[in-house]
Amino acid sequence: MESQHVEGEVSPNERAVRVNWGQCNLQLNSTRYALNYKGVPYKTVWLEYPEIEPTMRGIGAAPTGKKPDGSPLYTLPVIVDPSRTAPSSGPTIVSESFHIAEYLDETYPTPSTGALFPPGTKALQQLFYDHFFKNVLMVIVPMGLPEMFKHLNEGSRPYWRLTREPMLGGKLEEVCPKGSEKWNGVWDELENAFGALAALLDKNGKEGNTLVMGMHLTFSDLVIAAFLETHFLLCPEEWQRVRTWDGGRWERLRDQCAKWRSVH
Repeated sequence: MESQHVEGEVSPNERAVRVNWGQCNLQLNSTRYALNYKGVPYKTVWLEYPEIEPTMRGIGAAPTGKKPDGSPLYTLPVIVDPSRTAPSSGPTIVSESFHIAEYLDETYPTPSTGALFPPGTKALQQLFYDHFFKNVLMVIVPMGLPEMFKHLNEGSRPYWRLTREPMLGGKLEEVCPKGSEKWNGVWDELENAFGALAALLDKNGKEGNTLVMGMHLTFSDLVIAAFLETHFLLCPEEWQRVRTWDGGRWERLRDQCAKWRSVH
């Protein structure tokens, strides 16, 4: 069985010409971690940003939202699973990282490693997913979007500038220069956000204080690990700072999930 992990939209370098900067994105990384965790063979199809919408429309992938003008928004990751093919509709196609993880858990049980969504946890994990995006991921947007631009191929740079500068309200090079007061403020805010998350997870007790659901690894842990890996690649010099946060908790989680970070 093989699933195609089609990548793009929020990935900084879909052609991977210089470095595999397609790893430098939370949503894509969380799906890659989930595929590896479930042991599903797959291959990654790399795209430049302008290729994403026509490619997704062409394969029949569902949009994941709407653009400001109300038209469909197509983002990645998307998986195409040819092992689950219906005669009338073709292979199964799933959009959006949380939905992909749900699909993988339901379609490919893994008794040896456990479920990504143990019974009764899906709603709580959706709440955690939404919380993490709102209170952690959004903190790094002023820093992350300009840093990603530096690693894009030429085929994606105009698209990134055209779509991201209105979001940031200024030139990519000027919004959050490395070493500036704004840059340092973003990292301070991120440290506070992770501190608040650590305090919340401490309610699990000492035995389960690394994992979101306590003693068992779930999709929520892969989301955090994907974020950490993304920013380790994006700003490796800042990792020396991040690894010390909350008694080294986040470095331990990243190390615990390292076996699932490979790219296929």
